[in-house]
Amino acid sequence: MLNGWSIPAVWIFVVAQASAAVWWASGTDQQVGNNTSAIVQVVENEKEIAIIEVQQRAIAEDVVEIKMMMGDLHTLLIKHNTE
Repeated sequence: MLNGWSIPAVWIFVVAQASAAVWWASGTDQQVGNNTSAIVQVVENEKEIAIIEVQQRAIAEDVVEIKMMMGDLHTLLIKHNTE
């Protein structure tokens, strides 16, 4: 047979466990929010890196073209000075 304290003790235990579960879930929700923010930042960084890589390739192609033009200019100067 249950004494007069058993029923309130069970309710206090249940309320304490429910409170702990809500507290744990709120912490988990905060961590999920933080992880989501980090993932969004990583995606944005990847986009920026891809753009920079394309720009770098274009600059490298321009440098090659400038070197070829400088070589042609050098050849013309040598030809002009020998005439």
